Amino acid sequence: MSSLTKLGHGIMSRYLASMEYPEYRKLWLATLCSQSASWALIVARAALVLQMTGSATWTGAVTFAAMIPSVLVSPLAGYLADRFDRRTVLAYAYLVNVGDNLVLAFLVVTGLVEPWHVLILSAITGAGRSTQMPAAQALLANMVPRERLLNAVSLYQATLHGARFVGPFLILVVLWATGHQDWVFFLCAGLYVLGFAMVLTVRTASRGVMEAGNFREIFVSNFMAGISYMYRHPLILSLVLLVVAHCGMTMSFESLFPVFAQDKLNMEGSAAILNGFSYLMVAFGVAALVAALMLAGVRSEAARGRWLLGLGVFSGASAVTLAMSPNLPLAILSAAAMGFAQGGFMTLSHAMLQTIAPDEIRGRMLGVYSWHTNGTMAGFNLVNGALAGLTGLSAPLILGAGGVGFLLVMTLSFGRIPLRQLYGRGVPAT
Repeated sequence: MSSLTKLGHGIMSRYLASMEYPEYRKLWLATLCSQSASWALIVARAALVLQMTGSATWTGAVTFAAMIPSVLVSPLAGYLADRFDRRTVLAYAYLVNVGDNLVLAFLVVTGLVEPWHVLILSAITGAGRSTQMPAAQALLANMVPRERLLNAVSLYQATLHGARFVGPFLILVVLWATGHQDWVFFLCAGLYVLGFAMVLTVRTASRGVMEAGNFREIFVSNFMAGISYMYRHPLILSLVLLVVAHCGMTMSFESLFPVFAQDKLNMEGSAAILNGFSYLMVAFGVAALVAALMLAGVRSEAARGRWLLGLGVFSGASAVTLAMSPNLPLAILSAAAMGFAQGGFMTLSHAMLQTIAPDEIRGRMLGVYSWHTNGTMAGFNLVNGALAGLTGLSAPLILGAGGVGFLLVMTLSFGRIPLRQLYGRGVPAT
């Protein structure tokens, strides 16, 4: 028994060290709920609009509407996360999404929903989520000691990637239990309510350092401070550009998966498409969660650098494998491989950025970072949906081309000295 106890303590101290801090656990659970709701919504909305319109272009437009607010809102969200108490910003963001999801659920259940309703409500959800993310990410750095920060960020990223499994899996549970697709939207609203309740229990006070003055001047100057810090720091700039390419070429698949399930895997009807999309996302999310939890226990900076390189290459290759999958079982395996690679790559890159950025500007820099990454995924999802819906290009061809493109980017990344050093030595000591 003592050996099992020692094993348990060993696992806790290596992989789940940050979970011993109650405030961090609250934020972690709240994020798991909200992100699971977000990914369940991505699957459910895409299947809904594909059923209503029969158009891949509409699935791209709805996904774009959910992500594009990050381009406009993230800079403001970064400012808010440094100007006000991050707990307050977080609570209001959750409250917006609780109301938004209840409205969507009511429209769907009553049969009053129209495609333009989904489009507008997707944008509101995206605005709330874009406000939530920088505030939560900046807040968590104040909940654990600095030596536990990488572990805390890795576990936090595990919720972001694991939610890709939890949300779609709960969709399957609702479908199996009730047989009603409409109840999925009440599931999403309920998850946001749980997250909101957890956020209200957080007691850690946290805010950045801001100068006094006119709001417009302060906002512009601080937004520019975030951009300036990112663009003047060679390592951060190189890493962000690599992540942006990764998000655009390999991670912008949400608008393609419903079409992939319908055309490549021969799934017909709304329920079948929702099931197929959910299976792919569950496989992706489980593997992404495994990668994030595994990487939380990697302590060597040099090992983290090598993992980043390997996962980047694997991410591009797994997208090509998925594109070539001829049936659902192989597609599920390929989606799992993609989830492991992409989840691990994003976990490591985000943890590295958190480690490098100083606390006094972390919120603004993360807001600008989200502006880049989410804006890229929004644009690529719109383009991918349009390509599949208007040009006749197949979803597998678009997925595969993105994977090949990112493999080329990883090869070219060796030309940037900061990235070459990062692959070999990890984040330099400060």
